[in-house]
Amino acid sequence: MPGKIGKIIAQRTGNENLINILADELSGTELNSLLLEVFSRRAQQLSAPELLKQYEKNRFVQPAETDFVHLLERSLQTLQCLSRHQFLPVQVSPLSQLGTCSVVATVDQDKVVSALRNCEVLSDATNALAMYISSQKKKQKNNAGGNHIKYCTTQRHVRSQPFQLKGFSPHFTIGCLVSSGTDTGNFAFEKQAIVEHFLALKEVLTTVFNTGDVRFRLQQRAGYPDGFIPAVLAYLHTQVPELEVTQDKNPGSNNYYKGLQFKAVITLQQRDFEIADGGLVDWTQQFLNNKKERFFISGFGLELLNKLEEGLL
Repeated sequence: MPGKIGKIIAQRTGNENLINILADELSGTELNSLLLEVFSRRAQQLSAPELLKQYEKNRFVQPAETDFVHLLERSLQTLQCLSRHQFLPVQVSPLSQLGTCSVVATVDQDKVVSALRNCEVLSDATNALAMYISSQKKKQKNNAGGNHIKYCTTQRHVRSQPFQLKGFSPHFTIGCLVSSGTDTGNFAFEKQAIVEHFLALKEVLTTVFNTGDVRFRLQQRAGYPDGFIPAVLAYLHTQVPELEVTQDKNPGSNNYYKGLQFKAVITLQQRDFEIADGGLVDWTQQFLNNKKERFFISGFGLELLNKLEEGLL
């Protein structure tokens, strides 16, 4: 069913089925060709002064405030640090497949900048990496399902929801880590992935950005048995006692993650920042139709840290 704006346009044009025709009756190629023609005509109608006027009002196209050279230096240092933890750096495309986030995760497509040619502007590199890994696994005829795959990236993201907060903009750089594997029993993949991500994040935050102590908080999510979080906590306290890890007793609701979500907290300028977030998701399970698939993600505010160093927040 068309939304409110779709109904208004349909009534104004006198075609009540306009949205249904565009969304359901045209092939992907036909719709893309139609939209290319529409946008070509609209661009031809613009004068240079009109284009500049639109640019000045468009929050998506303004340059970032942060020091670009400093951001690049920190991005390189981040990737080098993560490489030492065996996370392979990948340069993700600035475009991703249409529906990359909304089809497998609880993200509304309206929060993503949709584009032509069956694409969308990248809004989350972890989703793009999940699709890349799933595609690679699908191509491997004799895939050894237990393989532990680890990638990382620093990537510009664009998100359409407005943020009325100082220092926040629609496009920003985030550092991302992902681990892919399969269930081999006793939460083996989950424990290994959590330790690897926490150790890598701690080193990046403390050595690249000099944040000082990093505190990790675990939050229980649906989809795993009740004993999962206690088992993970016991494993962490035994294997990596140097990490400060606690469990939130009242984490609130969140159906984005499965079994476990985490937050990494730092204190800078006498302010606490939830600088990193992540957990278990079922995206590779959905892509490959395999309940044994496991996928763990982490993301941290690389550009936010850069702005904090510059005193912009």
